[in-house]
Amino acid sequence: MDNPFLVFKGEKIEVRKVFNCLFKHEITEELIRVWYQDFDGCLVYEKCLDSLRKKRKITFGELFRDYERVWEDECT
Repeated sequence: MDNPFLVFKGEKIEVRKVFNCLFKHEITEELIRVWYQDFDGCLVYEKCLDSLRKKRKITFGELFRDYERVWEDECT
């Protein structure tokens, strides 16, 4: 089975899984958008209020311990 591709900021990336979901931190209410899972098993996300839209990484454990999903793209 071929891995999906994602065009992220003009760059074509082969990924393990596409997420495209919005999560909210349970305490600080910070919003993050999780884009995809890379081949190392990390989730690549960006902070919604980050004007530079820097790609960051988070593990599944960190994500589901501290965040809750508030939106999911129905196309993925």
